[in-house]
Amino acid sequence: MMLRRAEQISPARIHRHPFMRSILAELLAKAKRDAVGRELRGMAYRAGLHV
Repeated sequence: MMLRRAEQISPARIHRHPFMRSILAELLAKAKRDAVGRELRGMAYRAGLHV
């Protein structure tokens, strides 16, 4: 939820920051196919991570 809030405040900063991209990739790898996973997949897509 905090990552989503950060994305709302400054999307470009979240999408381009290497650490945040790494965090998204790590969380996405562990996410299940539920609403949280769907939200993470959306963030990863917007960040340009190919999932």
